[in-house]
Amino acid sequence: MKIPAISLIALTLALVAACEKKQPAPPSPSPSETPSFPRVAPPERVEDKTPQAILGALHHAAQEMALDGFQFDKADLGWPFDCGASSSSGYVRWLAEKGYLSPQDLGVFENVEITNLSDSDPGETILAKVTHQKKIHLLRKDGRLSIESDEAVILPIPPRDPAWLPK
Repeated sequence: MKIPAISLIALTLALVAACEKKQPAPPSPSPSETPSFPRVAPPERVEDKTPQAILGALHHAAQEMALDGFQFDKADLGWPFDCGASSSSGYVRWLAEKGYLSPQDLGVFENVEITNLSDSDPGETILAKVTHQKKIHLLRKDGRLSIESDEAVILPIPPRDPAWLPK
């Protein structure tokens, strides 16, 4: 006895449909689960004063502020260019005023130079640098750190030359 091909296809589709588990729609978040703005948690203090720790704290604060600016549609929160920073110290003060850096740590960032990058810049773009013991410590927008010295350049050439903000 020969079974028509259309019947086999229909039978297969019926079996697949019967075996599929229907997933219920995800519940909508309750108002208490919706993230609040502005942040209420105090920023972490910079305990370690090494260039890596300082640049790491700066990256964490800048990225959190940029993400909040995007999530909550706040134009004044973002990367230096996006929030209109006119100097490196002004951007660091802005991070402290908005609660992303501790105001007591502002002195830690006094030797950090920041570039005028925006949300549209790729992750390889340099965000900041600090010179320590004749070495230049560089921080990229994606959070990767590298060290440059006269002998070797560890970081590949960025997609564009950074436009450094005045101190």
